Amino acid sequence: MAEVNKPTASTRSYWFSGSCIGLALAGFFDGILLHQILQWHSLLSSLNGETFQDLRFRILTDGLFHAVMYAVGATGLWLLWRARDQFDSPDSGRRFASTLFIGFGVWHLLDAVLNHWILGLHHIKENSGNWLAWDLAFFSLGLVCVGLGLFLHYRKPRNGSGIRLRGTVASILALALIGTGTIAASPWTNTQSVTVVFKKGVAPAEVFAAMQLVGGRIMWSNPEGDIWTLYVENSADAWRLYGQGALFVSGSFFGMGCFSATPAAIG
Repeated sequence: MAEVNKPTASTRSYWFSGSCIGLALAGFFDGILLHQILQWHSLLSSLNGETFQDLRFRILTDGLFHAVMYAVGATGLWLLWRARDQFDSPDSGRRFASTLFIGFGVWHLLDAVLNHWILGLHHIKENSGNWLAWDLAFFSLGLVCVGLGLFLHYRKPRNGSGIRLRGTVASILALALIGTGTIAASPWTNTQSVTVVFKKGVAPAEVFAAMQLVGGRIMWSNPEGDIWTLYVENSADAWRLYGQGALFVSGSFFGMGCFSATPAAIG
């Protein structure tokens, strides 16, 4: 019986897979919701200097951040496949859910302590007069998730019964990871306004031609003439701007979002 309970490579892969997927989902949550949809901050938005405040550089660093999250998520899925036999064991659902919550929470704790407070790369809501409160809320979310994960880990199943999970759970997690990753790599648009960053060297005449192509109307532009906020009636048309010299197309429930709060280097 002692040999049966001895940790195996498959068991270790099972635990590491949930933690990696939890970390990746937390990263996608941060990147999709806070970076792209709400546009409260970017990876290096608290750093001063022309290079760090350059919008193209910030887009690049956010893209690299998402690439790292893809790698972590892919590692988790690979480990999950290696440990697939563990899902046939009793109470595997509770145990795997605990690793997801722990991984999700650990990301928030590390991001808050390391990126927010030690390195000072960014804060949750840069333009808030009380950014520390938002950072502490983010840190608290991590504590809650880790606590919930530990509770699930040490909670004994009632009457010795457990949950058995098979390929269905692995498939759902894989689809969720791929789906959120795809959203993170895609521009977010709505039916009212889109912010467009054009490549350097795109002439004003080409910008106006692109606007006419999608039926857009000017709402705002920076002094350099490479960042524009347009009103576009059909959000599907905004994707066509990528074929007209656009480097980045984004929309926000809050208009220009963090673009309007960007220092003078951007306008």
